[in-house]
Amino acid sequence: MITTEATAPNRLTGLVEDENVTRAYWEQLLRSQPGLDFRRSWSSAEDFLADASHSEVELLLVDLELPGASGQDLIRRFKKEKPDAICVVLTVSSRPEDVFEAIRNGASGYLVKGSGPEVLLSNLQNIVNDGMMFSPGIARLFVEEFLKGGPAIQPSPQKKLERLTPRELEVLRAVQQFGNAKDVAVQMGLSHETVRVHMKKVYQKLHVRSKTEAIAMLAQASNASSMD
Repeated sequence: MITTEATAPNRLTGLVEDENVTRAYWEQLLRSQPGLDFRRSWSSAEDFLADASHSEVELLLVDLELPGASGQDLIRRFKKEKPDAICVVLTVSSRPEDVFEAIRNGASGYLVKGSGPEVLLSNLQNIVNDGMMFSPGIARLFVEEFLKGGPAIQPSPQKKLERLTPRELEVLRAVQQFGNAKDVAVQMGLSHETVRVHMKKVYQKLHVRSKTEAIAMLAQASNASSMD
């Protein structure tokens, strides 16, 4: 159980998790913890940011794999909006590139869902009390090197492209071939707006700002694959 000083105010807590069963499970756990004032949960980054009450949240638990904008995008945007907020990743992924990206985006903790609830809540207590905490395996393997100023592990173009759905990757390849959304829409039998929405998600997931950057990353991945 999370314990805090008697005089410490409860932290206003929120959760962003798209999986219904997991969300309900964590809502129940968080509501039962002294020291936390659990407000509500959201199923996507877009829903969280569109809710005016999100600005009150002081401690936010975020899943990485969300529909639309990713958990990484949400952490970066929320920390820019509210630098003093504590953001904690709650995910099944223990990939080094995800860990380092989360830290760069401003996460104060990285908890892997495979751990038992008592371990996760104990680690969450450390985050609340000390400001930073990671699941034991994550901490041992990655955090020491990162905090020493060692090189952060950058995901390769291939790894970044793995974040895309098959349809998003198909649209990106069509854009590479045909050059503009209008021609892609005609070739794929989609509306221009549907192509635009897919490309917006591609930009978010690849962390690029333009079609040119996205196509360049696709070309880099193809070149690397041909050399293997």
